[in-house]
Amino acid sequence: MKRINKLIIAATFLAFIGVLPAGAAENKTTSHTGSAQFEQMKTLVGTWQGTSSRNKGDKVTVKYHLTSGGSAIVETLFPGAPYEMITVYHDEKGKLAMSHYCSLKNQPRMKLKGADNGELNFGYKGGTNIDPKKDAHMHGLKLAFINENKIVQKWTVYENGKTAEINTLTLSRVQ
Repeated sequence: MKRINKLIIAATFLAFIGVLPAGAAENKTTSHTGSAQFEQMKTLVGTWQGTSSRNKGDKVTVKYHLTSGGSAIVETLFPGAPYEMITVYHDEKGKLAMSHYCSLKNQPRMKLKGADNGELNFGYKGGTNIDPKKDAHMHGLKLAFINENKIVQKWTVYENGKTAEINTLTLSRVQ
């Protein structure tokens, strides 16, 4: 009887493994169309390099990839560095939004406030591990699409309820 149970478990496991790759492949081909701004963000998929106004002379790398059946875009700032950060862009009720997982050890959320002249303007709308009246946190992002191979990000840091710094990343497409 134990042998039969082991065979049933093994057969079930093998059947599950056989189905899993097919489902995973199906998910990769799932097409998702989002807001016009989300679709604009999709054009960033790839690797970008450039400079930061904060760390003059230091090379900055930013990577973008699609995930979750094409419904989210993951931005990795400073990949592999001890201060690596992730930002996830997605549509929220048809409007572009993002969550930023910051090296400041907090997670601000931002919502698109405006989009014109090739620039997306995000503003703070809450977060985790943040008292916005005192804690340092990312409070805004302006993302300018200069052309298909060049973008400029301006991250606004707030502390004690006011602008403490604006860090500008000037980036060019590598891949």
